[in-house]
Parts: sequence; C-alpha cells; structure tokens
Amino acid sequence: MLKNYLKQAWTLMRQNRLFTGIYVVGTGLSIALVMTLFIILYVKFAPIYPEYNRDRTLVLKPIKRYPKGKPDNWNINGGVAYYVVDQLLQGLPHVEQVAGSMIGFWENYQVSAAGVKPFNVMPRYVNGAFWQVFGFRFLDGKSFTQEDVKARAKVAVLGESLAKRLFATTQGLVGRHFTFNGCDYRVCGVVSDVSNATPETSGDLWVPLLNASEDPEQLDDQGLLGNVFAYLLVDDEENLETVRSEVQDVFRRYSQQDKDYEYDLMGQPDKYWVSTFRQDLERAPDMGELTKTFLYILLALLFIPALNLSGMISSRMDSRIAELGIRKAYGATRRQLLQQVLCENLVLTVLGGLAGLVFSYLIVLTANDWILTLFDKNIYDTSLSTSFTPEMLFNPAVFGCTFAVCIVLNVVSALVPALGALRHPIMESLNMKR
Repeated sequence: MLKNYLKQAWTLMRQNRLFTGIYVVGTGLSIALVMTLFIILYVKFAPIYPEYNRDRTLVLKPIKRYPKGKPDNWNINGGVAYYVVDQLLQGLPHVEQVAGSMIGFWENYQVSAAGVKPFNVMPRYVNGAFWQVFGFRFLDGKSFTQEDVKARAKVAVLGESLAKRLFATTQGLVGRHFTFNGCDYRVCGVVSDVSNATPETSGDLWVPLLNASEDPEQLDDQGLLGNVFAYLLVDDEENLETVRSEVQDVFRRYSQQDKDYEYDLMGQPDKYWVSTFRQDLERAPDMGELTKTFLYILLALLFIPALNLSGMISSRMDSRIAELGIRKAYGATRRQLLQQVLCENLVLTVLGGLAGLVFSYLIVLTANDWILTLFDKNIYDTSLSTSFTPEMLFNPAVFGCTFAVCIVLNVVSALVPALGALRHPIMESLNMKR
C-alpha cells in the first residue's frame, strides 16, 4: 500500500512540476528558518565540545550586595570573588568540582614568541577544577593544576590556532616559552580550538586564575563580589535542585554572619540552559516571557506558511475530486483516501524539509559572525572564531527536529483540504469536472 502511495506521489510530482517546485521551495524556506532557530538553541543547550557536562552543571555569576535592611542600595560586580570558588562552595554534598573562570576582555592582552611579533589575544583565567568540569581535547601536554594556580605559576594552555601562530606546530610544545602581556610564560599543553559559540569556555589561551591582578586571593572591601564565574559539577542530574538549595543556604548563612551586608543570588545558581538567558546583571530572567516569545516565533514560522500551503493544496484537491470519487466507487474507504493524500503530501514536505535543512546550514555558516548574538549577549568578543563544528550541525537531534517539523507542517497544511475534498458524495465527485 505504501509503495503504491509513493508511486502515485512521484507521478503527480512529474505531472505538476510547477506546483511541486513552488511547494518544495516554500516549505524549504519555512523549515530553514525554524531549523536555524533549533540549531542555535542546540548549540547553546546540548552537550558539545568542550561543555559535555551541561546537563549537570550549575552556574553562578553576578550577585548583589546591599547594606542590611537596605535592599535598594545594592551594588554588583561582574561575578563573585575567588574566595567563593576556592573556599565557600567547597565540600558541598553531591558536588564533584567547583570551577572558576574569568574572561580577560577589559584590556588588550598580547603574546609574542621568538621571531613572532606581538599580537592581541583573548585569555581566560581558570582554576584547576576548570579542566575537570569541562572536557577539553588535549593535542599535546596536559592542563595545569590547582597547585599551579595557588603558586601563580607562569604556565598556560594554548589553543590550537594560537600554538600554530606562535610556534608553527601543535606538537612538542610542552616547556616552550613565550611572552604573555610582558611576562615570560611556559606552555604546559595545547587543546583543540574552542569556538566562540561556547562563550563559557572560549579563549585563545588559558592561564592560572590568580595570575589575574583584578581578583586577589583574599577578600577585600567588596566582600563576595568579584569577577569570577563559578561552575558546579553535580554528580547526578537528579541532584541539581538539592545543590541549588544548598548553595543558597551557604550564602544565607554567610549573610547572617556578616554584620554589615547581605547578599542576593537572584535565584542562582542556574541550570546551565537557564544561565544562557541571564543577560541582565540586575535581575533573573523571566522564563515565562521567554518561553512565550519563542513559541510565538515558532508559530509564526510554521503556521503562516502552512496556511499558504493549505490554499495551494486546496486548489489542487479540487482538480482531483473526480479521481477520488472513482476510488470511492471501487471500495476505497475515507481513511484510505486520507492516508493517500497525506502520504503524497508528506513526500513533498520531506523534500522541502531536506531543502530547508540545507538552507538553514547555509544561513548559519554564512552568518556565523553574528547569528549567535541574536539570543545571547554573553558572546564577549565577536572577533573570536564562531565556526560551527560538525557535531553542532550534524546530529540526531537536528535531523529529528527537521522530521518533526515536516510532520506538523504536513498535517496542518494538508489535513483540512483533504477532508474538504473527501466530504463530497460519490455521485457528486464522479460528475465533478476535472
């Protein structure tokens, strides 16, 4: 039966090439916009290099501090103090590692090597646990340790592109020296490049966190305010809410002991996917409004084209009423005829889906320098590589979403015209002009 439906669909496509072309292109453009949205969200939420543990990672970024009893007189920094990562959050149940990270974007950093002129780079300052929370692929050497961080050792892990630019290779670089911001540094490892599509881990090189003069090891008059982002790796996804409550209790107890100030976490720590929407330093994201926005976009991209396609299919069905009447006369049931129409239309929709998937890849690849900033202000430096890797684009989730969109578009656009054509009695259908 299915084979006959496919043969019939192929015959109709050959007989109505103009209709087929318009339908496939129209469907493809609609699906391309939807799939572009899905690809962007997949890159931000799914486990991809080097953020493979997103599903069990909690994120703590800027927090508020205000004098006791005066919540309106708050102040805020770019993140939390190193003390939070190094001591305050250590030893929590269900927490395997607490990573600390600070991006160096407030000044120009330069590197150079023998025979290589100085040029600007984007460093990331990290602690030892950073390498356990995130899964970097090392091409040479290994990461520095927490002991190196505490000793403020002049060591660094280089990205693949930076290593090639400094030393023309990625192998055998352990122990080689280069100059970073006027200081002599030693290479301890080289990792595969990290795309700026993952802004929590991207950078040209990674150096010990305490080497950043902006964030001292001891607390100062800013208290727990600082510039460090904290990432808590939880042992199991089921324990995320438990750890969130424990972290909030830790800060609550600290505020009770502090004679002068209180701290507001604004609902943090966030699950990783929620943290991507925390664009405003002053307040927590309104997930309800964000969900509505994305649903409105999805409905606009799906159902407006579906209405146009439904009109085209309705006109086509008018010319096939006599054919359907003949099939009814020979015993075909209403269900069988409906299955035939939906199957024929699904073939066209799948072709449009494949075209749309190709279109979406072209959109993403040609606009990779700005397209991710549509939904994320956390892309710190758009000059960094925002290339999309094969694991971001070619994965079962994206193909599954494409097929699901095809099914929805097929049912919405073809079901009503098909039901309208099948409601005619047999004699009326047989006497209908072709």
